[in-house]
Amino acid sequence: MSSPTSVGTYFYTLFPAYPYLALNGPKNSGKSTVLRVLQPLAFNMITTSDPTGPSMFRLIHNTSCTVGIDEAERYHNPRDPGMQQIRQLLNSGYKQGMPAIRVTGDDLKPQAFDVYSPKILAAIMGLEDILASRCIAIPMRRTTRKMPSFPPDFDGAAIRHQLYTLTLTHFQNMYTNYFDRPELHKLHNRSGELWSPLVALAAFFEEQGGVAGLLDAISDAAEWDEQISEGKSLSEREEAVLQALDLLTRKQPEWIKASDLREQVQSLLSYTKEQMGHAQWIGHILNRLQLVDRNRRKAYAGGQMYRIRREELLDMMHRYDVSAIEQ
Repeated sequence: MSSPTSVGTYFYTLFPAYPYLALNGPKNSGKSTVLRVLQPLAFNMITTSDPTGPSMFRLIHNTSCTVGIDEAERYHNPRDPGMQQIRQLLNSGYKQGMPAIRVTGDDLKPQAFDVYSPKILAAIMGLEDILASRCIAIPMRRTTRKMPSFPPDFDGAAIRHQLYTLTLTHFQNMYTNYFDRPELHKLHNRSGELWSPLVALAAFFEEQGGVAGLLDAISDAAEWDEQISEGKSLSEREEAVLQALDLLTRKQPEWIKASDLREQVQSLLSYTKEQMGHAQWIGHILNRLQLVDRNRRKAYAGGQMYRIRREELLDMMHRYDVSAIEQ
């Protein structure tokens, strides 16, 4: 995983947009280790868990650095003013031509900061929808094997030299794969923006590096991601929410407590509480699936309740071919 990510960060300026990498998983699942491995390998990489808006604007603008951010779930909180600038930077920084405008100096002169660069976000609880739509998600799981320790004195200089050489000698090949070979690129809209650079890279390494099957693997992953983003398929969590609601509405009234739904989803997915993250995402899923509206939600002492019409739920499960769970 770290090797393809490292290579892409050296070619990113070629592409109109470049996807973020989202590392999602519980504690001790290797997210920080991936960042540590990438640190000496990716292009000008800077890793932090406590960035500030002004420092990030200037750092990316001046160095075009790859940014690794640990504990990125903090950007969920819309009430945190310290995170607002970072959220704006991340929402626009995946694409060229979307600079951040800030006033600087005593004369408050406006300045455009180029915030386009590769970014790698590690989070226990996942990312909110807007930011997640700019990412390719990598689910992280704890290993059952003892892994070798990463050498603390590893500086990656020799590998970086090879990556610089690769970029300078094969830039034209990558340009051709991206801009002059439309048969490689079958996706459109946001999915096309995110996956086309990886498709161009995969074609290069399969055709000139002998990595058999890489292009098909990337193309299949891209197609599945597009189906989810366009609503033609459901994510794992969305399917679990429908199955959980099916179980809960078999014997209970229409009004379902958010806490009960959350516990049922957690059971179906075998998630830890950390993996489940903030409760807000359940409401977002119910809205996206059009199972609730303002008139079908209410607060009670323990949180939120949702009025679920079972006939609508079963219809949604049928439309997306979601199978019922036998209790």
